[in-house]
Parts: sequence; structure tokens; C-alpha cells
Amino acid sequence: MAQFPNIQQPVYPFTTKIKDPSLQSEMENGLVVSRARFTRVPQSFVLKWTALPAADFATLREFYRNTVCGGSRAFDWYYPTVSNDPYSGKLFSVRFTSEDLSFDLSAPGYYSGTLTIQEV
Repeated sequence: MAQFPNIQQPVYPFTTKIKDPSLQSEMENGLVVSRARFTRVPQSFVLKWTALPAADFATLREFYRNTVCGGSRAFDWYYPTVSNDPYSGKLFSVRFTSEDLSFDLSAPGYYSGTLTIQEV
């Protein structure tokens, strides 16, 4: 399996999104019944860079376009090292979400942008 490229770490805030797995239906008497829709609860991670060096952006762009073809292939990604976080350094199997990869040339030689990856 492909490995996320070794580029500059994303900046804070580092966002983790946990999808609500419930399916809810309102009954005629006003009660709401619910159940789990999925057998697992997938997570998404939003990675943000404000000053990603051009060489690192070129590596990321090549990885996105040619190695994993956007969101079509899964890859390994390590959660950033954060003290007192149980996910610190943990390996996740993820893929890019269906959102486009969008980065701005924010200063000469530096890009800024955000991407979202989701557990598979």
C-alpha cells in the first residue's frame, strides 16, 4: 500500500471529524427511533498548511495525481506525534475524500491549503 509522502507536518488546528453512524426516524406520535446505520464509526482528518514549501507541495501533488489518483486508492498515513494523545503516531489506512485538492500559492515558494482524508 502507498505511504503518505514525507512532507512538512500540517499546522494547528488539527481537525478530527467523527461521522454520526445513527439512522433516525420520527414516528407519528412524535417519538424518535434510532439505530446504528454502520457497524463501525469512520473518522476523517482535516490537514491544513499555511506555508508548505513548493517542493513539498510538488511531492503532495504528484502523490495525489499519480500514486493514489485522488480518492480512488487507499494509503497509509501516520497521525502526527502529539503528547498525551492516544492516536499519537498511530497508523491509519485512509483515502482522500471526494473534495478537490485545492492549494494557493500564498507567498513566493510557499503554498497554503487544506485537504481531508478519511479512514477506510
